[in-house]
Amino acid sequence: MLLNNIVTRTLDNGLKIIALRKKGAPIVSVQVWYNVGSVQEHDGIRGIAHLLEHMMFRGSANVKSEEHARRINDIGGHCNAFTTEDVTAYTNSVPVDSFEMVLDLEADRMDKLTIDPELFAVERNVVIEEYHTYMNNPVAKAFLEFRQEFFKGHPYALSPIGLIEDLQKVTSEDCRKFYETWYSPVNTVIVIVGDLDESYAVEEIAKRFSAKAVRGEKNNLSITVTPDVSAHRMHRKVEFDVPVLIAGFPAPASSSKDVSALEIVQMVLSGGESSRLHRSVVRKESAAVMAGGMNHLMKKAGLSMFFAIFTPDVSVARVEKSLLNQIRKIKNEGISAQELDMVKNTTLTSRTFELYSAEHICNRIGFAECIEGDYKLWVERLNILRDLDTSTLTTVAKKYWDEANMSLLHLQPKRINPMLYIGGILRRIFRIGK
Repeated sequence: MLLNNIVTRTLDNGLKIIALRKKGAPIVSVQVWYNVGSVQEHDGIRGIAHLLEHMMFRGSANVKSEEHARRINDIGGHCNAFTTEDVTAYTNSVPVDSFEMVLDLEADRMDKLTIDPELFAVERNVVIEEYHTYMNNPVAKAFLEFRQEFFKGHPYALSPIGLIEDLQKVTSEDCRKFYETWYSPVNTVIVIVGDLDESYAVEEIAKRFSAKAVRGEKNNLSITVTPDVSAHRMHRKVEFDVPVLIAGFPAPASSSKDVSALEIVQMVLSGGESSRLHRSVVRKESAAVMAGGMNHLMKKAGLSMFFAIFTPDVSVARVEKSLLNQIRKIKNEGISAQELDMVKNTTLTSRTFELYSAEHICNRIGFAECIEGDYKLWVERLNILRDLDTSTLTTVAKKYWDEANMSLLHLQPKRINPMLYIGGILRRIFRIGK
């Protein structure tokens, strides 16, 4: 039903508009999705897509530095932005009567951004600090280590956080060039969801954006390099307090028909304290103090991964066996109808609550269009989710969690903390947390 109410239009300069009227609260969500992310970077400017995201709030021809956010906050709205491997998106939620103001702000910074060298230096330091904060998190750093090895030789090897050596030397001119190359109407999708007429919304966008000139390059990125899927084991000695084991499998791109099933079976295995990994690896066997997993599905490839954080007194072989036993049980024995119903209902309930929010709907449409390849998938995958059965989940688990293609990374602390070692023994003796 929702798909029937969506209005789309592509301007002559390639900019695509997607509008949906959502009656109710008098608010509107305006999101501008640029089809550019960290995969457009090259050696020497790793991290610049995220840095440019910061600069987009630092002023344009008719808008002063930080004025964009201030004007939206002043009317009780809010705005934000995020950068991924494949896209950079700018989000605004405001009262309906401020819709045109938001369009003016977004139109101004699309092609009239002022990249002041002094402000650039300030934002570069902010991004560098974010980088250090990220790298000071042992779990986050572990995932980054694994990703670099798993996608070695592939554009997804590096995350949008970039490389510190590049961030320290990248210039405002580098940022200007990246902006002029990629921030073009031909690489842009504008999504509007709110309590206003769709035709009016489309016309107002066209009025401000149809004259924007196409510049730079169209993102026709065709990644022909595939990850090295041969099974390999990696070992690193790191400055962590506790050892970490990460297992990863090649997963499909976000457009794959298998995505819904893979997400559900991943939740059964690793989604929270009711998951199999937590109940078995952590609580029953005491092989780890934390265990979980996630699917990171991007536009051109994906990664399905699992992790376990354990104490130094436990051998990595024991942790690996415990982790893989749970994966094998899913593949060999499947899951119960009760497990499927619980996870499916949780997911469907979450998606239902999202329908009450213009911002969430807007985000779902933008993601489906720019990452998954078609905004219609947002609704179509809800129907796929409802129809999933246990046999489909088992088939998908067997297809993607093939140990012949599995990569393992063991991160071992350079120095053992005696208290953690003793604590691990005591935990096993008394089964703390059982």
